[in-house]
This record gives sequence, C-alpha cells and structure tokens, in this order.
Amino acid sequence: MKPEYVNTFGLRKVSDKQGEILEITLDASYKYMENTVTVTNHGLENIATPNNEQVASLVMNRQSAISLRNLLIQTLDGEN
Repeated sequence: MKPEYVNTFGLRKVSDKQGEILEITLDASYKYMENTVTVTNHGLENIATPNNEQVASLVMNRQSAISLRNLLIQTLDGEN
C-alpha cells in the first residue's frame, strides 16, 4: 500500500573537473510494496512487488543546499 507521506530521499550532485559542487538535487519518493492477487493453477496467489514513485526533485546550487542544511539543523537542534 502506498504510504501517506514521502519516505525515501536521495541526493545527486554535479561537480566540475576540480571537484567543486555546482548543484545538488534532492529527490523525494514513495517506496512501498504493491500487492496483487493472481489466479494460478494452485488457486489465488498474492504477489508482492517493490514499487517506487518519485514525488519531487529539488535542484539547488551550493549556497541553497547549505541554507537548507542550516535550516534543518536549526529546526531540529532541540530534538533528541
């Protein structure tokens, strides 16, 4: 069953020849098991298959990524 909220995040980066990061992409996706029922010679068979659905991609330059990191740190600073 598809989750209510995004549950998987991925990062991709693009760097120049010197290794300096030019942009970072943050991907947000649903990752879940999809169940289907199939009729076979042995009766009904429940088949579970992994599924992934991308919801959004945020492309940021280096400074935007640093700002997002700082905002997350500031927001979660009091959390344990």
